[in-house]
Amino acid sequence: MSKAVAVVFLAAAVGLAWFAYSKVTEARRESAYREALAAYQRDLRLGTYRAEGQKYLDSRQIDYRAVSYGGSDTYEIKIGEEPGSLVCEAWTVYVALEFDPAEKLREVHVRKSGTCL
Repeated sequence: MSKAVAVVFLAAAVGLAWFAYSKVTEARRESAYREALAAYQRDLRLGTYRAEGQKYLDSRQIDYRAVSYGGSDTYEIKIGEEPGSLVCEAWTVYVALEFDPAEKLREVHVRKSGTCL
C-alpha cells in the first residue's frame, strides 16, 4: 500500500511542478508581449497615417506583413510564438496595427493566430 501512495504522491508532485512551470513561462511570455505592445503604442499614436507607420517600421528594419481583416488594413509584426499542445498547433503572436478606411491608425493590439482541433 505504501508504494501505491508514494507513486500517487510523486505523480501529483510532478503534475504540480509542471503546472507551476507552465504558468511561470506563460506569465513571462505575456509580459514580453505587453512590453512590445507598449513600445508600439508609445511610438505610433492613434491617428497616425499608414504611410507614416510604414516609414517607422521600414526605418527600423522591422519585418511586418500587410493583411486585411473585415475591410480593415492591418500590419502584423511577429513578436513571439505560443507553444503547441495535444489539441493545438503552435500559435504565432503579433502586434497588430489596424488602420481605418481613411488610412489612420485606429488600434494597436496583440493578436494570436493558430489552429486547434
